[in-house]
Amino acid sequence: MKTISVAIFAAVFTFAIALPTFGTLQSAGVTGRLLCQGKPYFNAKVKLYDIDTLDVDDLMAEGRSDKNGEFRLVGNETEFTTIDPKLNIYHNCDLS
Repeated sequence: MKTISVAIFAAVFTFAIALPTFGTLQSAGVTGRLLCQGKPYFNAKVKLYDIDTLDVDDLMAEGRSDKNGEFRLVGNETEFTTIDPKLNIYHNCDLS
């Protein structure tokens, strides 16, 4: 019985390690310019994710806006289904 438990554990462990290598490599990219009150927004954090339904979203790329407020992110992810890219922008632009 102990041998069967070890064999099952080994099979599940091997599958869990190999799982990320299955699927199709897919890419997404985004470029943009951030403005705050009409002026370039410097140093805003930007992150590109692949939204996943059953587990944690996958971070594909991250960066910051430059002195002109511009950014460019390109990332990829291996998935069974089509990726669903999402851009997060983290800022402190006070519009009041």
